[in-house]
Parts: sequence; C-alpha cells; structure tokens
Amino acid sequence: MALNIVSPSARAAPGAATPRASSLPRPVTTPSMNPVANPALSSRTKASAKKSKKAKTVPVKETTIKIDDSVEGFSGQPVRSIEIRGLKRIEKDAILSKLLTKAGVAIDRETIRSDVQALFNMGYFDDITVEAEAETTGAKVILILRERPIITEIEFEGNERLSTSDLQAVVKVKQWSILDVNKVKEDIALITKSYEDKGYYLAKVTFEVVQPNPKKPDEVTLRYKINDFDKVQIKKITFLNNHAFTDTQLKAMLPETREGGLFSFISSSGSFKENAFKNDLQRLTYWYLDNGYVKFKYESPIVSVSDDKKWLYITIYVEEGEKYQVGNIDFSGDLLFSREELGVETQMLAGQNFSISKRNTDIQKLQEKYQDLGYAFVNVIPNMQIKDDTKTVDIDYHFEKGSLAYFGEINVVGNSKTHDKVVRRELKIKEGELYNGTRFRQSKENVERLGFFQPNEVLFNTSTPKDRTDIVNVEIQVKERPTGTITLGAGYGSAKGLFFQTQVSESNFMGKGQTISLSTNITKENNDKSVNIGFTDPYIFDTNWSGGADLYYTTFFIPEKYTTRKVGGDLRFGYPVAEYTNAYLTYKREKLRIETIDIPNPDALDYVDIAQDTGVLSSVVWSLIRDKRNNRFETSGGSYQSVSLETAGVAGLGGDKSFTKIIANNRYYNRLVGDLVFRNSTEYGEAHGQNGNVVPPSERFYLGGPNNMKGFNFYRVGPSRPHLDAGNNLVQNPLGGNYEFYSLFELEHPIVREAGLKFVVFYDVGNIFTKRPDLGNLELRQDVGFGFRWFSPIGPLRFEWGFPLNKKPGDDANVFQFFIGPPF
Repeated sequence: MALNIVSPSARAAPGAATPRASSLPRPVTTPSMNPVANPALSSRTKASAKKSKKAKTVPVKETTIKIDDSVEGFSGQPVRSIEIRGLKRIEKDAILSKLLTKAGVAIDRETIRSDVQALFNMGYFDDITVEAEAETTGAKVILILRERPIITEIEFEGNERLSTSDLQAVVKVKQWSILDVNKVKEDIALITKSYEDKGYYLAKVTFEVVQPNPKKPDEVTLRYKINDFDKVQIKKITFLNNHAFTDTQLKAMLPETREGGLFSFISSSGSFKENAFKNDLQRLTYWYLDNGYVKFKYESPIVSVSDDKKWLYITIYVEEGEKYQVGNIDFSGDLLFSREELGVETQMLAGQNFSISKRNTDIQKLQEKYQDLGYAFVNVIPNMQIKDDTKTVDIDYHFEKGSLAYFGEINVVGNSKTHDKVVRRELKIKEGELYNGTRFRQSKENVERLGFFQPNEVLFNTSTPKDRTDIVNVEIQVKERPTGTITLGAGYGSAKGLFFQTQVSESNFMGKGQTISLSTNITKENNDKSVNIGFTDPYIFDTNWSGGADLYYTTFFIPEKYTTRKVGGDLRFGYPVAEYTNAYLTYKREKLRIETIDIPNPDALDYVDIAQDTGVLSSVVWSLIRDKRNNRFETSGGSYQSVSLETAGVAGLGGDKSFTKIIANNRYYNRLVGDLVFRNSTEYGEAHGQNGNVVPPSERFYLGGPNNMKGFNFYRVGPSRPHLDAGNNLVQNPLGGNYEFYSLFELEHPIVREAGLKFVVFYDVGNIFTKRPDLGNLELRQDVGFGFRWFSPIGPLRFEWGFPLNKKPGDDANVFQFFIGPPF
C-alpha cells in the first residue's frame, strides 16, 4: 500500500472526489523551522558539537572497485606471489584467508571477481583495486586497499524531542566500529521510526562524517543531524464514497489511527504511525468482508499536512460494492463424516449475509473435528465462487486430511520461576497419545487462564521430526509476569469516608501456583477495620483436589444501626466435577458481637432480635461454580454461574445460630463491537431460620452500594423502619430481608486504552423482600448511571454516579460511589 502524502494546497476538500495520486515521497520540512531547545539534550552532545564545529567534513562515497586490465594480460599464468598494499589496522592473514586466488594457482578473471566480492563483503574498505605484474615464470597479484576510517565519536545534533540516551539505545552503529554507510542508513531508518512512534512524523534525519583531527585521517566522527519539528497530530479522518456505514462507524475500525481528542496528552490518540495505519486499513477491509461486501476495496489513502505542519488530514476513498449472501455450502475431498454432520459445525448458513469471521470460525471447527480423530495436519480449503447475477457466494470446503499423528515430546520453556508441573497439570494432552485438536486448544486456554504469564505470550509451538512425520512435538513457550503485589493505598469512599488499605499477595507462591495473601483495611470516620489472611492451593499434594483456609477479623458499621465485631475463619476444599466446573465444601466458624447501638430511640429495634445476632456461627457451605470467563480481572467474554447452600446449626458442629441460605448467581459477558463490552449479573437468594429461630440480621440480604444497586446508598434498598437519629432527624433503619433479587446491566468502553481508563453506563434493578416475592407483582427498585474506571497500580478504581428511577422518601436524588475493586 502506498501512502499519498501531499502538500496543504493539494489537500482534497471534504466531499470532493479523491484524485488518483501516485505515491509521493515524505514531505520535506523547511530549514527555517526552529524548534525550542530541549533540556533533555545532553551536555556531552552540545559540547561535542561545539568541539567539532570547525572539523573538516569528509565526503561519503560508495566503495569503488577496479580490476586493472593488467590482470587480463596475465590470464592463465601461475601466481607466484600476492602483495597487499594499504593495510593499517587489518592483518594480512585476514585478507589472504578470504581469497580463492593462491600462489601456484593460475590467474582467472572470474576468480579475481569472486575475491573482490569477498573483500567488499567484509565492509572494511572504501577502495579495492587489483593489478598484476610480471614475475619470474609467472605473475604477481597486487591488491591495493584503502581502509574505511574508525568512528571515534558518535554525535546527535538537533535532537530537541528525544534525548541523546534514547537515540544511543536505538542505533546499531557503535563507537570504535568501522564506518559502514549502509549500516548508518539503517540507523537513520531506526531513528526516524523512533520519532514517528512518538508522533513526530515529519522528522528528517541525515548524517555527515567529519574529520576532527587532520593528523589522524583514519579517525572520524559520525554525526546524525536531526530536524524533528513539532509533533504532528491527526486532525480529521474523512471517508469518501461510503454509503453502507457512516464515518463514525468506519473510524471505529481504525483503533490505532484516531483523531486527536481531549485525552491525547496521556494516550496515543491523534498520533500517526504508518505501520499502525496499514494494520487499521486491514481491519477496515475485514469489517466490510464481515458484513457481506465481498468486493470492497479502497484507493491509496491521501495523508496531507497543514500549512503550519502541526496537523494531518487523512482521506480514504472506498468502493463498497454490493452486499452478498451465502449461496450453496458443500463439502468435498477426504470426507470422514456425512455432509449433514459437517453442516452442523458451520455457523454460516445459506441465505445469511456473507461473513469472513464466520467462515474462518467454520474452518477452525471443521479442522478441529478432523484433528480430534488424530489428523493433525488436515487442511480445509474454502473454495468460493462469487456469483454477481444472484449476489451470492457459494462455498465448497475441500478436505485434505493428511495422515494420523501422535503427540511427541512436550516441553515448557521460558518459566524461570514457575515449576514445570504447574503448567503440565493444566494440559489435556499427553506424550504418545493420538493427536486431538480440542484438547490441544483447551490446554492452551488453561495455561493462559493461570494468569502467571504475559497476555498473548503463551505459545504452543509445534514441530515434526524429519524422520517421523507422524509425530507432533509441542514446545510451550511462556513469558512470566510479576505475580506478587504490595499495595499501600488511601482514598475517600462515599459510604465510608476516608480509608486506608494495605495488601500483600502472591498468586504463584514459590512457583507452585499457590496463593497467599494478607490485607488490612481501616476507615477513619466509622472506625471500620478488617484483617484477612488467606492461603489457597489449587492442587493439594499434586492431586485434583483444591484447598484453602482464611482467617479474618472485622469491625463493621451498619449506618444508622450498630457496629459488629467478627472474628472467624474457614476451611475449604474443592474438586472438578466437569469441564470448567468445580464443587466446593467449606466449613466456616466465626464469633460475632454487637458493640454499639447507634440509634437514640431503642424502640426502633423492637422488630430485630439482637440476641439472634450475637454468638457463634458454625456453618457448612456447599457450592458449585462453573467459570468460563476469558479473564478473571478484565472480563470481556464468557460466563460464570454459581449456586451455594449454607446451613448453620448442623448437629454435632455446635454454634448459636440456625438457618439455611441459598444463593444462585449468573453472569454473562460479551464483546459487542470493537472494545464495547456488555455485562450482566443476576442473583437470587433465600434465607430461612431453623428450629424456630429467625434469620440473624447480619445474615439477611441487603442491597444498595457500589457492588449492586449503585443508585442507592449502602443498604437503602429493601425493608426499613423510621427512627430519629442523633440530630433528631427522621431516618430509615435498614432491616434487611430473607429474599433478594437483583440484575445489573452495564456497557463499558475504554476512553484511554494506554492509561487503563474506561467509561461505563449501567442500569440496575432489584429489591429485598421479607416474604417470598410474587412473580406477578414484583415491586422492584431501579437506577441508572455512569462512571469511570481506572485500572491503577493500587488496583481497579471505580468512580460512579447513580440516579434512582423510582425514588422514595429518604433516597438521595443522585449517589456518588467510589470503590477499590473490580466490577462483577
């Protein structure tokens, strides 16, 4: 693809037809532009430039090669000796070792040419001349060489935008190396790219060679001369001749080439990078192909520069063509399944709009179906026939099954900390087994899901030994990421005021895949405190059993109610019962005490039996969890389901409380288009007292706050009882309930990808009930809102504003929530 870069006067006006321009060179900036000096320019560079100011500039020329006619005159005569002239630093033996011409061998012009080429390839000489002269019973071959000078200094002049140390790290030519013009030109390309990556697209880089000391002609200074100008930003992207999609829709397909905006100073938006732009144009083509425009194409884009050389204008002329649908779908070649069985695997059906992504997915599924039988090298070729008369595309999937194959050696590389077994126990494949495509894919997904390695840096490379074409060796290449974190933080939460937190955690303890953590949280205003210590081993004694334990101490203030003090711990075990599904058994024991009553009117508590909330809790929790999320922290696809049953007061386990609690949760995640992510979390719960006891207040359900109904303050959704607070104001005392239901919906999109800043809009619906809700007459509270989320070094920060849709007396018109922690 050629970029057409034109002057401002030649820029196409919006709406005008795009000229059929040929590829033009990069714009040449005028010498009159004088950038402001940058203090980052090192003093050494300035001093060197000053010292070399009066140095003699040495002209740089290409290497000259000459084979004198005298060589031809002695053709066929024996070489009696070889004389080398002009050597100063290079040893004679180093030259003789490169020559095919030897003493005693007949002179041959073609051999001489090969010798000259070998000397040229050494890169040490500016001039190479070969002569011959008579000698007794033969001839003498004379090599006259002029060595290239040594680079004693490397300078950068005019680098106002990038520091000298940055440029020194980029260039490959180093001090005391032999001057090689071709390598210098390669460095100029690297320097230019460094400027382009920073947004200085008009930077111009040249070089000169100077001789600082006439008495030492073989020592030179290499000086890179840079005119970097100001940073150029994309002002406007214009599409011409697009009818099926708007400019806004098409710009969304260019994620790496964006117009400058409000957050350009902390992101790459507005910066123009040619390679990134080429990648975006491929995404644009894919978008059209994915929507049925199989004949889409675009003209060479025109990139024009403003008069002040601060802005770029990009114009893209497209030819969309017409939308095509899928015609007939057939299968041919080595068919191991019936056409009906193969047809079940395809997403794209006859009559649908053609989609390149669905076609590629179908190819992968069809290949995997054969690979599951051991045909590792199956090739599925989509032969497509475009029919312009019916605007359809017929597809014939042609199978070349190849031969059966088996897994050979499986090796893990790149894991300096993580033990091999931590990776291997996630594998569904084994050495010596028949190849299986599904298990191969699942193995890679399992290793990625560990979270111990850099995203997109888990590679399953396959190879076949030369003597065993039926063997597939697998090399699992990983790049480890930091798994330990130390967090010290402070902030202000809307519900709890000023808070402080510390956390130390390691999710790959000693490289064994175990998790250990210690965290503390303190809020100043309400004197809330918590200390948590936890340990988890996902494979106890290298078995499929998982286990862990937690110890915790908390004091928690319930607004307008009371403060609780809780000390306890739990012991848990888990076992996989199906793919992505684990069953867990947890024993929990804790002691809770109510410390202060924050209600001036004690009569407000006559509905609540405080005695039921004081004492020892001893419970057993059975749970089942199915987790198919693609990422546990920034989820953009997949689903998560859980159901748990907690029973307190089990015979033989002691405890002062007796109740059962059932909670079911379902979460769904989907990337809709581009980086726009949809999320939903729906939960239903029931709690019932046992043996004539009511459900203790601390075990009831409450809604409101940053983790569920974000348009309401903490615990403001559900049953309540009015009372007077310390200021003699009428407030609502949350009572909690035995039944809960809520469903959360949100759309999230990054606004500054590099900074981890995202924008979210949400809608929440739910309520708390004292009796089982009547599905035909549900009274649900609702809220909407928006917010910003920042994945900061201390953890995910959430800033959200919620607005109740069916506000009741005592509800705020809007609620600001600040919270540290990921969304659902």
